[in-house]
Amino acid sequence: MRHYGLPYQDVPGINIYDDLKDHELARRMGQALYDRMGRGDVATNLLATSLVTNAYLVTGDEKYRTWVLEYVDAWRERARQNDGILPDNVGLSGEVGEYNKGNWYGGNYGWTWPHGFYNIGQAAIVAASNAYLLSRDSDYLDLARAQIDQVLRQGDIRDVRQLEMSLGRLEDADRWAGIFESLGETKETFVVPYRYGDNGWFDYQPMSLMYPAALWNLSMGSSDWECIESIRKDSRYDWNLVHSFRTKEDSGHEQPWLRFLSGENPSYPERILSASYAQVCRRLEDIRRDDEDLMEVHIHHWQNLNPVVTEALIQLTLGAPQIMYNGGLLMCRVRYFDLERRRPGLPEDVAALVEKVEDKRTVLRLVNLSPSHSHDVIVQAGAFGEHRFNSVRYSLGKNEFPTPNDDGYVTGSPPGKGNMVIDDDIFHVHMPPAREIVLDLEMERYVNRPSAGLPWND
Repeated sequence: MRHYGLPYQDVPGINIYDDLKDHELARRMGQALYDRMGRGDVATNLLATSLVTNAYLVTGDEKYRTWVLEYVDAWRERARQNDGILPDNVGLSGEVGEYNKGNWYGGNYGWTWPHGFYNIGQAAIVAASNAYLLSRDSDYLDLARAQIDQVLRQGDIRDVRQLEMSLGRLEDADRWAGIFESLGETKETFVVPYRYGDNGWFDYQPMSLMYPAALWNLSMGSSDWECIESIRKDSRYDWNLVHSFRTKEDSGHEQPWLRFLSGENPSYPERILSASYAQVCRRLEDIRRDDEDLMEVHIHHWQNLNPVVTEALIQLTLGAPQIMYNGGLLMCRVRYFDLERRRPGLPEDVAALVEKVEDKRTVLRLVNLSPSHSHDVIVQAGAFGEHRFNSVRYSLGKNEFPTPNDDGYVTGSPPGKGNMVIDDDIFHVHMPPAREIVLDLEMERYVNRPSAGLPWND
């Protein structure tokens, strides 16, 4: 825990981290943690709104929706009274800083220790997205937007080699691996403070794109896209580059994905799938070679060996950024169901690529790779049917099987184009063998009551 520093700077006799080697001083710091963090509520608990939101999605019971909105509203009001900054602690009386000498910072997993904005940003986005999903009121997104804006205002261009970054230094960072590799020899980029304490803002690190990408995915607002573009221009590296790495959050490739959506990085799908496949192979080999005592290893041992990588598939097939770490629900543009097997997901041999997302438009390409079997896909608007498809313009590609002479053999119905009114949260696509279809979907977002129900149970 040394690289996170001291939780509090005002505990008598404790001035540096090594002071904690003294058992009496360590006990004194432990008592301070108990007294200041062991009572009341903390902003990080906003992540628990996903548990209650999930209960609503499964049952439809209004009491769960009411609880989520009331809880998020309480923290929104505390942020409003704190110039938009989400305070990280509140006492049992409802007073911010009640057990922290009146300070809005210093709570458990709050602004000061151990991770700061890393956790507060997650909590704010998860809470805002759940409240938006259940209320359809986009004003809830301001809770997340204000926290992002706050750290961006303190941003600066600095040499990462000279920064003591709590989430990963240059020599041992996997969290910033993609950024550090992309920077090349210069190592100067845009950084923001992740923490706030008695002496103000500190712990400057690169601005993780998982926060603004998640916000833009929810809002589709031009100002949120402009925020992303502003970060890109200050980053001083090429956002088109793709590197093979996996962070604890299984994220970090937002930059090249966003450039793909903007039409500037057309080879991204192939490169990110290749990078992800490399991670799967490497981690499976690490598992085969693992001879550690599994009763003694740290929890990160399992994270580092986890071969399940999902970021690329969520981006490419669902049109969304990776699920927010520490409790986020899937907030995506489309979802699929295998009608033949009556199960969630794409049918065997069917591939999907979301090529463009706009506020009221999604462009989706489906391909049946099987040369012999047809497949039936249900496409749903949103992970929980929260969106609605108005209409679709579709384009059917030819079934071409190249020969050594580069001729084409065409089977099935001829290629063509058409339009269809949908006016529903789902539609059925029949995929003949070796067939491709491009669907240009007009849609409305966040207009339906969300549900975890399956389409054939409606």
